[in-house]
Amino acid sequence: MTLAPASIAALRSRLVLERAATAADGTVAWTAAATLWAALSPTSDGEAERGAALAGRTGWRIECRWRDDLTSADRLRRGTRIFRILAVRDLDQRRRRLAILAEEETP
Repeated sequence: MTLAPASIAALRSRLVLERAATAADGTVAWTAAATLWAALSPTSDGEAERGAALAGRTGWRIECRWRDDLTSADRLRRGTRIFRILAVRDLDQRRRRLAILAEEETP
């Protein structure tokens, strides 16, 4: 099933693209790499096991303008909300839009 691209006006959520950097001592720090505008749509919700407890899980479809540097190793942030990127695909195979499948991280 192919979804129609969101209108330009729908790209109204400001997100920060973050990249992981590993320090010499092995700790991981996330740093801001870019800011982008996107449309967010929830796709699913449920629970997942995290350690010995259950945690909420929400899936998101995020659409933004084309970028060639976005991978599943990156993450997106909107304020205090963090979206872990699961998959990135060219929405219409014309390098105009990206459809991102993401999962919101909950504490």
